[in-house]
Amino acid sequence: MFDAFLLAAGHGTRLRPLTLQRPKPLVPVCGVPMLDYAVALCHRHGLFDLVVNAHHLASQIQAWAAERPGVEVSVESPRILGTGGGLRQVGDRLRERVVVVNGDTLCDVDLQALRGAVPEGGCALALRPHLDDARTRYGVVATDDEGVVVDLKGMAVAEPVGPLSTDSHFTGIHALDRRVLKALPEGASCIVRQGYLSLVPERRVRAVRHRGTWLDVGDPAAYLDANLAVLEGRVSLPLDPFKRAVVRAGAPPPGGGMAHGPCWIGADAQVAGTIHRSVIGPGAKVPRGAELFDCVVWAGVEVPAGRFARRVFAGGDPVDVDAAPSTVVEPG
Repeated sequence: MFDAFLLAAGHGTRLRPLTLQRPKPLVPVCGVPMLDYAVALCHRHGLFDLVVNAHHLASQIQAWAAERPGVEVSVESPRILGTGGGLRQVGDRLRERVVVVNGDTLCDVDLQALRGAVPEGGCALALRPHLDDARTRYGVVATDDEGVVVDLKGMAVAEPVGPLSTDSHFTGIHALDRRVLKALPEGASCIVRQGYLSLVPERRVRAVRHRGTWLDVGDPAAYLDANLAVLEGRVSLPLDPFKRAVVRAGAPPPGGGMAHGPCWIGADAQVAGTIHRSVIGPGAKVPRGAELFDCVVWAGVEVPAGRFARRVFAGGDPVDVDAAPSTVVEPG
């Protein structure tokens, strides 16, 4: 029986062009696929039987899972099923209370607290206080004195008990009683719109406030910034990427170049040029005559000569993350 459902089926539209060659949950943050952070988070909270849904570039998700004990893959074909449909597809193998974790966010949400907050026949949402433009980007989820969601982004409301708190948004991480799935239609469905909205007036949607790490690695700029946040130790995560690679800061890196830290340099990488606060993937090459500022280089990629700032080198032309379009899509 599965303890947790990891979301990895999406097309990663916001993160293009990086997701044209790799599923979004497998893009590396400091050399580690994001799904590995999600798995580590589940393990930290005693959740070891995991299922990952897959659609876009599903064979890569399957190859990744084949090397990770306790992880199975549920392929959605010929079309993507949404969170609701994906959960229904494996519904007979889910535990009575199951946690749902996005494969494209980095966080340290307390998953056991979330699962423990699920009311009978209901669900619990991990909410985060608004920061920066989060209110505009993600909408408002209001709660009352009893920790019950009484306004879900204006789509469903309940009678509150006591004063309202309107300072938080949904992180996309949640837990549910699997009986909720019986209300969903066959095929593709949205667990929020077609499952949770009807529970709000019944006061069966509870909230767990999360004040720790939560990074939405949604678009290229956010992806680069997430790498830099992990690189500099500004966030707490359940997996330490520095145990997985060679680190050099303020000392000659492999290849004889210069590294002005902090920098993360993967195994077998060669840096003959100069790097400033950058992430160099395993087996990557930074030749003499190349200088990188706040850049990420994927495994096995060779950087051309020249000066580059805030670029992601994933093969092909370097991606200027600040020039890439950014959009917001609703969780499904």
